[in-house]
Amino acid sequence: MSAEIFVIEPQWIVQAPHLRCTLKRALALQTTQNVWSSTEHINNAVAMAYGNQLPDSGRWELTRSQLRTLKIAIEWRRATRAASDNKTVPDILERWTRIEDEVIAAYRAVSNEAGLYWI
Repeated sequence: MSAEIFVIEPQWIVQAPHLRCTLKRALALQTTQNVWSSTEHINNAVAMAYGNQLPDSGRWELTRSQLRTLKIAIEWRRATRAASDNKTVPDILERWTRIEDEVIAAYRAVSNEAGLYWI
């Protein structure tokens, strides 16, 4: 049985490196901040951060589990980055926020389709 695949198409080259960096930061702090509560999400994060699942250009084909892994990492990063964002170029921050919002919206949509309550 294969997992259902969901497609996200990033619009700017800064978006994939941003999400890979977010995953790498979360992985580096996993032991002290417990970003994810399951091995499945940690394994997803490693594969997406260090593999070729989030290419700089082209579409991303992700499973619901991968979307949830990204959603959790994005929410963790948003909670921890507020103080440092005053040095980020506004256009770049806008592009980061757009892809973050797109991933979260995709996760919500697929969860609602499946009749799941999303957190």
